[in-house]
Amino acid sequence: MKIALPTMDGKTISDHFGRCRAFLVFELEGSAILGREERPNAQGGGEPHDCGQHGHGHDHGAFARLLSDCQAVIVKNMGPGAARAIEGAGLKIYRANPSATPEEAVFRLMGGGLEPLGEASCGGH
Repeated sequence: MKIALPTMDGKTISDHFGRCRAFLVFELEGSAILGREERPNAQGGGEPHDCGQHGHGHDHGAFARLLSDCQAVIVKNMGPGAARAIEGAGLKIYRANPSATPEEAVFRLMGGGLEPLGEASCGGH
């Protein structure tokens, strides 16, 4: 199983999915992390954007293509366009604890301790 998380620095979970610099992808087997890779987000970099309410700031399908081998994403916030693209690609979306490290969030998900995202929100706009 593979789980992706947005990050700006490779150490923390980004506050916003679409504006992250990269995605951390953890490969899991049972309760063990087998590997971790960082995939650059060509649309990221922290720049303000329109998250879908008034226009189209991202190619949301690019997120789904980049993470197509993953089964889930763990986020703090995600806009509705990105959420539709990720869910449409068959990935499940979970909300991270705001203070969790990527590894803590992954272990919490594996233990059943994370809730589905629910309503997408484009925080910070």
